[in-house]
Amino acid sequence: MLITFLKRYSLRQLFKLFCEEYIGFVVRYLPGYEGMLLRKALYKFIFNKMGTGILIWPDVFLTHTYAIGAGSYISINAGTHIDGRGGIVIGDHVMIGPNVFIGSSNHHVRDLDGVPRFFLGHESKPVRIGSNVWIGANAVVCPGVIIGDNSIIAAGAVVIKDVPSSVIVGGNPANVIKSI
Repeated sequence: MLITFLKRYSLRQLFKLFCEEYIGFVVRYLPGYEGMLLRKALYKFIFNKMGTGILIWPDVFLTHTYAIGAGSYISINAGTHIDGRGGIVIGDHVMIGPNVFIGSSNHHVRDLDGVPRFFLGHESKPVRIGSNVWIGANAVVCPGVIIGDNSIIAAGAVVIKDVPSSVIVGGNPANVIKSI
């Protein structure tokens, strides 16, 4: 099973996963300005792309960061979990509230053919978050979603389909509340 896991990744990705897991564990909970600087330095190294002015607050859990690209001036608040396995692109001037989940992969949903679901693996569905987006506290952004520029995702929203530009969405599943 370990060999199957290792075959999925390049050596560079495995090294980044190692750094993310072990060094990330050390810097994830460090408070204050020093903690932010150390987190930024780590993620600058292991993100696919990272702009300037990134604030990653304590207790942010990032996985598969080798597939995350981030623009400039982004704030990721405490308790957020971002799984970049399927690829995530975040635009500029994005605010991500506390306890948000953004996922870019899911377990395969298909005929089992006698194979336990545990062994079917993941399917990747990249997520794109436009520029000047605000994602409210406790929101969930599901795999394959595109969020348009200047949009707001209300607190607690579950986003399962694309969000147009310049709208506010909320609810479960998220629907357009109004244009802005």
